[in-house]
Amino acid sequence: MMRLLLLVFLLSSHPVYAGLVVVVSKDSAIEFLQQEQVENIFLSKTNRFPNGDRAVPIEIRGDDSRIDFYRKIADKTPTQLSAYWTTLVFSGRGKPPKGLKDLASLLSRLEQTQGAISYLDESQITSNLKVIYRFP
Repeated sequence: MMRLLLLVFLLSSHPVYAGLVVVVSKDSAIEFLQQEQVENIFLSKTNRFPNGDRAVPIEIRGDDSRIDFYRKIADKTPTQLSAYWTTLVFSGRGKPPKGLKDLASLLSRLEQTQGAISYLDESQITSNLKVIYRFP
């Protein structure tokens, strides 16, 4: 009986996140962004960092942290976000961040692409990345 309860608990539990942070390559000139700047980049309102460098937002397709990120950064539900992107794409005014298949692809792209920016759980940060925004 105890094994059954343990199995049910393990299967129903969600991963524990240390907290989402926004990151760039450690070689990036960007040191810090404010929430509004992060929001503008990820919602395709701008494609530039404050210093004028090109910003390339990327994320993992279908990752659970995506819902949390957009709720925190822009107070948007998945339905609202979908409607937002539909409108922007249809009007030709923007497109969603590039979706990559897994964490390894995301980390590689962050480290190798100038201007790449993404969000990760703090526990996933490597020594090749720099945190430029922490949620309050």
